Amino acid sequence: MAFRFRLHEPITKGFRRIGAEQIERALGQLSAGVDAVREVHEARKCLKRLRALLRLGREALGEEVFQAENARFRTIAGRLSSVRDDHVVIETLVQLEATTADDEARAALRRARAACLEAQTSEDAAAHAVDPATLSEVRAELAAALESFRNLKLSPKNTSALVAGLVRVYGRGQKSLAAAYSSGDDEDFHTLRKAVQAHWRHMALLTRVWPDMFEARVAAARELSQILGDDHDLALLKARVAVLDAGALSEGEAEVVLSLIANRQEMLRRLAEPRAEMLFAASAKAHGRWVTALWDAAVAKATVDAEAEKSGHSPSTSSKKQAFSRS
Repeated sequence: MAFRFRLHEPITKGFRRIGAEQIERALGQLSAGVDAVREVHEARKCLKRLRALLRLGREALGEEVFQAENARFRTIAGRLSSVRDDHVVIETLVQLEATTADDEARAALRRARAACLEAQTSEDAAAHAVDPATLSEVRAELAAALESFRNLKLSPKNTSALVAGLVRVYGRGQKSLAAAYSSGDDEDFHTLRKAVQAHWRHMALLTRVWPDMFEARVAAARELSQILGDDHDLALLKARVAVLDAGALSEGEAEVVLSLIANRQEMLRRLAEPRAEMLFAASAKAHGRWVTALWDAAVAKATVDAEAEKSGHSPSTSSKKQAFSRS
């Protein structure tokens, strides 16, 4: 169940196949009943892939259909919100402590961790857990969504149906990059991260066009997403520290923790900037033209290679000439 289009598969058929596979995977995770937290996390990743697929086909689906389907899966994902943020806050504090040599700072971080753990035992924190009744309802919603997805129609039924969505998301990534480094706002960096994740998944969907090249872009976008993800985790921690009960941390301890967060975010954002500039170096239109030309050439190449092999004139399989071989 590879998350990618096939070169000789009709676009609409491939779109439906990929989406249906992700819905079925999410249903499988939510029906396993072994480790609810992990299964919900895996199901949410399926829904993220689904929404990236929808964005790729946005123009071909039509705005009304896109908005309805995107809202459907956004709502389902929201219902699966679990205790992940609580876990991330604690893990981020642990990581900060592991990379901090100053004894006073380490003591402040341990104090903050204890305060956050205490806050997580409250009824408000427990309300974020996913209960069995909610899981049952979500499974029913996904089953209905599966039937709907299998009947989606795209127009036009060719690569231009996908390239328009690709260009839109790529352009959003460029705008998000400029906005994030202009404002320095946590939410703008989170928006940039979401655009990078969508681009990463779009490159994965098109990997068969040119495996080595597209996998390199997937790896670069994934690395950038992880850096921006660490930045977002620190933003979550910063927000959590800000709402701790009075007395949970002294004013000095809070200042120490917030200073460590700010220093780490500054470094992560320095690491992210050149990587983002490399990923979004071309104009959105140029990127779209490049993908279109590569797709057409890849389809033609696969056709000629198949004819050559059938006639006994298969292309070289030398290890030095494998870059185009995985069609």
